[in-house]
Amino acid sequence: MCKLRLINENMNELSFCILSRAVRRFLTERRCILSEEEGYAIKVCVNADLKDDRYVINSYNTHAEIKAANDCTVHAAVSRFFLESKFSGLGDFSPFVGQIDFTPSSSVRGMYFATHFENFYHKAPIEKIYDIIEELAFRGCNTLLVWYDMHHYNSIEQPESVEMINRLKEILHYAQRIGIKAAMLMIANEAFASSPEHLRANWHVQGRYKQELCGHYNVEICPSKKGGVDEILRSRRQVLEVFSDIQLSYIVYWPYDQGGCTCKDCEPWGVNGFLKIYPHFCSLVKEIMPQTEIILSTWLFDHFLDGEWEELCNLLARNELDSVSYIMSFFHYGDVPECVRNSGILEKVKFIDFPEISMHLCSPWGGFGANPLTRFLQQTYEGTKGMFHGGFPYSEGIFEDLNKWVILSLYSGLYDNAVDAVRGYVKHEFLCEDELLVDAIIRTEDFLYRQSYSDGKVMHYDIADTGSIEYVYEIITNWNELLTEEIGSSFKWRLIYLRAVIDHELLHNDFIPKKSQRIQEALKELSDMYYATENTNPWVKPPLNM
Repeated sequence: MCKLRLINENMNELSFCILSRAVRRFLTERRCILSEEEGYAIKVCVNADLKDDRYVINSYNTHAEIKAANDCTVHAAVSRFFLESKFSGLGDFSPFVGQIDFTPSSSVRGMYFATHFENFYHKAPIEKIYDIIEELAFRGCNTLLVWYDMHHYNSIEQPESVEMINRLKEILHYAQRIGIKAAMLMIANEAFASSPEHLRANWHVQGRYKQELCGHYNVEICPSKKGGVDEILRSRRQVLEVFSDIQLSYIVYWPYDQGGCTCKDCEPWGVNGFLKIYPHFCSLVKEIMPQTEIILSTWLFDHFLDGEWEELCNLLARNELDSVSYIMSFFHYGDVPECVRNSGILEKVKFIDFPEISMHLCSPWGGFGANPLTRFLQQTYEGTKGMFHGGFPYSEGIFEDLNKWVILSLYSGLYDNAVDAVRGYVKHEFLCEDELLVDAIIRTEDFLYRQSYSDGKVMHYDIADTGSIEYVYEIITNWNELLTEEIGSSFKWRLIYLRAVIDHELLHNDFIPKKSQRIQEALKELSDMYYATENTNPWVKPPLNM
């Protein structure tokens, strides 16, 4: 077994300890050893003269020297060194020899953890969440975003609320120990379940609205009603104060899903009611967290009614929105509104995105294993190339691990297309450079979409496109026999392998999970990996016994 050792020249000790923990786990999967006394030396150093998360790797046959702009970037640089080197998986290691001088192309390389519905982030042991955060640091993530969902609780002091707050703080504190920035999402008019009924917002179709607001819990507050803004700020102050020890770098100010109000005085919400609250919210943030920057989200603009994007572009063109560090948006398949492209605001405003990596074409989300979205992410990236300064991919759990790798690689500029990113993932995680395996993984996107329905007795999950299922199944099951036990038992491989097994079995069992014992065993394994419980929402739970 090859031995490697990390030598800390000036990193923060907490960050270095976490780096050592992550490297040890990585090397153990490859049957190598992290030693404290002997072996191939990797010297790590923080150099403040390196700007914009730049790192420099000088690697030789006997040792490697890594210098990076900050502690967080050291993690990414060490992982990059491993990516460029070669591991056999049987204990052999061949170091990359040469120099890498790399500066990420995007400033905000974030990830959003959805901690709800009793999904993985909500229910997994906190140490498992730490593992995922370490993986993200390896991939160049520099900011972690979470959301305290108020509507579940009557007050911030409710025991269940305190439990959630403590969990979110544990997640953010651990990220900050690495050097990852902390961020929080706050919906403009969200409220506790005990919100005053006479101040509650409307969500029905009226006026210019084309459809009801989605995600409404009917406890949100209307800022146009007398006392509405004060009530919103009262609860917002409570939340900001309880998280004031986190030192948030960003707060994302959010419009819809579950927020919004369709009353005539708030219409159109995105450029009226939403913005009524905004200056008061900015003042409150400045008072409690003066160093925190504001990100303005445009989630679901022009979805419920038309004209929000056009009016927002006019406001931005006239410089009428203060205190905005970034505008957050996401344009499916790269379909950017003409007003955004033609208004000139792209030269004035920094945009970041909120890419969908969990739910697209997928129901239940991750219910059948890995959900590679290579083509979707590539098409979206091509349509918005050069527009975004990074973003926060929306993550519901671990099943979209490959998508996390792809989008963070595109953010950093490590790869310029999603297919090359998948190649990098397969090499890095499975020690494999087989184009057939890369192709098979990419093709799983073809048959991701399935129509679910009940015949009154059992559930059916009809796969729309079955053309490549046999091909994918053969390649992935062959590789399952070739991988070492350590690599083959990793959650990253099991997610891909179980997906191939389930889809193959569905094809040969009338798309009815209950007809196949092999499907049931695979779904049980997925459920265990997700830490799903009886109370886990069906949207984020494998359809076991259905």
